[in-house]
Amino acid sequence: MLILTLLMIGGLIAGILLLRIVPIVTPRAPTTSIQPVVSIIIPARNEATNLPPLLESLRNSAIAPSQILAVDDGSTDNTSAIAIQHGATVIASAPLPAGWTGKTWACHQGALAATSDALFFLDADTYFTPTGYTRIVEHFATLPPNTALSLLPFHRTQLWYEELSLFFNILVAMGAGGFGKLDPPHLFGQSLLIPRALYDQAGGHAAVKREILENLHFANHIRTANGLPATLAGRGTLEMRMFPHGLTQLRESWQKAFSTGAGVTSPLVLALSIYWLAAAMLTALLLAAIHNPLWSTIATLYLLNAIQIAWYARQLGTFRWITALLYPIPLAFYFVIFAQSIWRQTRRQPVTWRGRQL
Repeated sequence: MLILTLLMIGGLIAGILLLRIVPIVTPRAPTTSIQPVVSIIIPARNEATNLPPLLESLRNSAIAPSQILAVDDGSTDNTSAIAIQHGATVIASAPLPAGWTGKTWACHQGALAATSDALFFLDADTYFTPTGYTRIVEHFATLPPNTALSLLPFHRTQLWYEELSLFFNILVAMGAGGFGKLDPPHLFGQSLLIPRALYDQAGGHAAVKREILENLHFANHIRTANGLPATLAGRGTLEMRMFPHGLTQLRESWQKAFSTGAGVTSPLVLALSIYWLAAAMLTALLLAAIHNPLWSTIATLYLLNAIQIAWYARQLGTFRWITALLYPIPLAFYFVIFAQSIWRQTRRQPVTWRGRQL
């Protein structure tokens, strides 16, 4: 039993190594009064319901982007009309070439049409807080000129099933954010603000045209071009509502991402993440199975796990405290989705997302 106890304690320590404080955009004294001229590029496939919050948040910003380009990636709803109605310029995507994903092809076309010295790629289900866009652009102006900035949006949950995203959000921050001390940042998929010169030097989206998690892979190309990937969390600036259309949408989205992401994560971070997850589940199972004097020790460790998970969760989204206290439920869901994703990958079964096989 001593070995099991040490394993459970080790899991808590692994979590601390992987993730502690999640950094956010903080006010900084501007080094210059000149702000970068930014083109917003939004790949959009059937995003009619998601686009209005994003476009309205840009319209109400104190600093306006020079362009807002929505690339309509073969939508079957009124994405284009909604985008135009809210002030965006719509680019109708050309047919998808072989060897590209829909998103990378849309981003590539948006970059070709952009005229600014900085490009800001954004998923359509993100949106800015009232001062968010201004704060991000002002922060970007203080960074070295060869920096690519990616923000992990703060996840706004509303319905019960969205709470099941808890561990996916935490693992994204652990694996791609570089927020711990074990791995450099790899960039997040939902946003990328990058100087146009660095984007071109790194090969643009053509360099990652086959990748589902394009920004995760693009970080290496940026480093090769002597660029500096930088990551922050979006709390207070950039938010998202990911899954308003039900549990199936949530399941398909995370399933397409996580087996691919595991293949890019450093072996050390991946191993410690697996250990952290396994130790947390072991603690929960022992709490339910053991009824002897050691129960109080296991209950204490379970509570410490819940507190640690809640600490992460509140920095990354509006997840409820009860979700962290009952963490075995979203953790079991994570294990099921991840196993399904690995199974599909080993059997070379395609994943369907927004009516398109990936």
